[in-house]
Amino acid sequence: MQSIGYQIGLAGIPDRLGKVLRAHFWCVAAVAVYLLAALFISRYFSIPNGVLPFLYISVVPVVTGIYIFSFVILYLVYVMVAVRPTRLFRYLAADAGTNWLTAERLFGGLLIIFLMQIFFSVFTSMKSLIPAINPFAWDATLAAWDRSLHGGIDPWLLMQPVFGFPVMTSAINFFYQCWLFVLYGFLVWQGFSLRDQRLRMQFFLTLVLTWVLLGNVVATVLSSAGPVYYGRITGLEDLYVPLMEYLRAANETYPVWALELHDRLWDAYALDDNQLGKGISAMPSIHVASSVLFALVAWRAHRVAGIVFTVYAVIVMIGSVHLAWHYALDGYLAALLTWMLWHVTGRLLPHDKALKAP
Repeated sequence: MQSIGYQIGLAGIPDRLGKVLRAHFWCVAAVAVYLLAALFISRYFSIPNGVLPFLYISVVPVVTGIYIFSFVILYLVYVMVAVRPTRLFRYLAADAGTNWLTAERLFGGLLIIFLMQIFFSVFTSMKSLIPAINPFAWDATLAAWDRSLHGGIDPWLLMQPVFGFPVMTSAINFFYQCWLFVLYGFLVWQGFSLRDQRLRMQFFLTLVLTWVLLGNVVATVLSSAGPVYYGRITGLEDLYVPLMEYLRAANETYPVWALELHDRLWDAYALDDNQLGKGISAMPSIHVASSVLFALVAWRAHRVAGIVFTVYAVIVMIGSVHLAWHYALDGYLAALLTWMLWHVTGRLLPHDKALKAP
């Protein structure tokens, strides 16, 4: 047990903590600049509720604990089934002290989780400000472009012969709803990972840039609400009534949870109420952007993981249109820009794995 004490709590903690902070310089700087910019924008536009940087502070520790607990259980099963050491507890203590409970892993992971809690809280606040800064005005244009790009037919209609069955819709909805759990899984995985520091930093910096540039900047410039709210936002004939009727009919047979979330987000928007995950925005799709990022990271980790998460990204793209959240263009642009940002951050990051601060 002495090795554990040496690694995690008794020796050189200030130096180790300083090293971790220096290694995460760019992540800390990016989140700090984003927070300051959000506070300035909120004050400039005199937004009543402003920016809430700790919106998720009560949720994140619980969710993180659940993920870590699940990992510990899986790790124990793996050791007992695959490794089968002669002295189980001695093996676990030694492995924990030299591998899992190092100061670098713990400090680095907790710092990332703390930073991402602030980042996602600010993002939620900024996303809810979009219609206040630039009212929804692009839905009719995006819908028209969507049809033109797909031969004069709405993309959801093109998918109906394959996915227009209640069981298929419910399955797509399930995987689409799992996106948040997958996102947090990647945060915990890469947050506490020490295997490839450059990949880890590329993931987090791309995530921040993608959400800020696409989810805030582009989303504000091309302010739109999405097909599900088309009629209410534009005041025009609702082109997506047939899709919504199909989704409600499918919900009678198999659950389509998106319908409830549609209503909850609209109520929060109409009441201008601060809620977890609040905010309506269609162009571009952050769900698709993040799923493409998952696939890019997964390909660097393992070929099988790359295939799995590429398939997942395709399912999310399909679901974004089939469940009336997005125009197909929202996903196309999101995928393209995410791929570009991934390669930009890859070129800008130093190639040594230390990734020291300047």
